[in-house]
Amino acid sequence: MRRLRAALLVVPVVTLAAGCGSAGHTTPTTTHTTTRTTRAPSTSTTGAHGTTTTAPPGLTVQVTASPSVMTVGTPVVFTVTIRGPGVLSGEDVHFGDGGTTGANAGMVPCGQTARADATRTYTHAYLASGTYRFTDAVSVIGPQPTCTSEDVTGSATATVAAPVSSATADGAFLSPTRNLACEIAQNPSSQVRCVSFAPPLLVTMTTDGTLTRCTGSSCELGNPASDTPVLAYGAAVGNPEFLCLSTTVGITCTVPEGRGFTISRSGVTTVGS
Repeated sequence: MRRLRAALLVVPVVTLAAGCGSAGHTTPTTTHTTTRTTRAPSTSTTGAHGTTTTAPPGLTVQVTASPSVMTVGTPVVFTVTIRGPGVLSGEDVHFGDGGTTGANAGMVPCGQTARADATRTYTHAYLASGTYRFTDAVSVIGPQPTCTSEDVTGSATATVAAPVSSATADGAFLSPTRNLACEIAQNPSSQVRCVSFAPPLLVTMTTDGTLTRCTGSSCELGNPASDTPVLAYGAAVGNPEFLCLSTTVGITCTVPEGRGFTISRSGVTTVGS
């Protein structure tokens, strides 16, 4: 069977910081996983300002990336959702490829009673294949009398696919276990063809997301060449018509609209609408 290329997408990380002082504004943030820290109290002669190690309850930062797997140059939209009590005082966003946006928003007075609820979006395009971690560190100041200060960081990962021409052998590639093999073919017709050798499974997909499946000994699985490259877990390969991502639970291939399939030893499942 022919060989297939690999592609990779990465999402950068963003961090945010907050403090007490004069009023300021906040900047957008994007998160997927959340980590939190609290800062020690600062002294104040009036007792109206300061921080404690008690975090504002219920503060969360979540980040999503759309799309999460893409080709080089495709814009990715990171959506950051912040929910919880307090006043946002700063943000620091990193896309994972050296690009940044946002900054400390300035000092925010302690004692304000407010919600830190906000939803923001950041758009970024990666110029090279790979995996990138997006992070957004958010700082929140709580109300009096404790004036709690908490830094919450959210993150997401974006995978930028490698071109089929450079990451595959004539469009073909193998899973790390070598039990799965796929080919992104353009001639005589554009399609993705993936097989499982044990148990025997075969699935093909055309550019409109239509799937054709075969199970059992009657499937013509073919034999990959000995030099067919392996697509590492977490890596992706693709072109404008198809994207294939290798994971520990199988290989997922989709068309730009998001429809496609996942193939593994357990079978073939449909993804997308």
